[in-house]
Amino acid sequence: MKKFSCILSLCIITCMNVVSQTLPNIGMVIPRPYHVGILAVSTRSQAPLLLLENQETSFNSLIVDQEDILVKKTYTDSLLLVSLGEKAKHGVVVAELKSKRPLFRLEHVLDYYKVSAEKRQLRVLVNNKLVDPKLLLADITRIAKVEVVIQDKHSPIRYSWNENEEFLNIVTVK
Repeated sequence: MKKFSCILSLCIITCMNVVSQTLPNIGMVIPRPYHVGILAVSTRSQAPLLLLENQETSFNSLIVDQEDILVKKTYTDSLLLVSLGEKAKHGVVVAELKSKRPLFRLEHVLDYYKVSAEKRQLRVLVNNKLVDPKLLLADITRIAKVEVVIQDKHSPIRYSWNENEEFLNIVTVK
């Protein structure tokens, strides 16, 4: 009798496992967090707006040493969110740099690295990840080089259907 009950329970567990693996995934998205100190923020569209030194940016468009960021305040429900509009719908993080280094927008970074005028029209990547060029904010000392790249044809995440599209890739210091 014990053998029969053991075999029966093993069969039931195996069947449940098989059935659960064949069920469709019902829109379950698990975001990858981006860590800044103790603050973990999603890099997806639900990321809050970052106000760093009174300049608007986002965590994935920011090129600074993570240890240099000091988060002062986070807002999730206030009048500040209403005044900033749609871009602050997921909250606002107010921060400053401990070192008080100057931060530069994309056009100044491209000037510093002498990127030609025709290449400035390309979409921008930071370490091969697409960013919003209007929000890019960088500490020049954290940039190793700016290069023109074509995305790998076998990359699991494609930013373009055009296999030969060029991108400006900003490579940061490790």
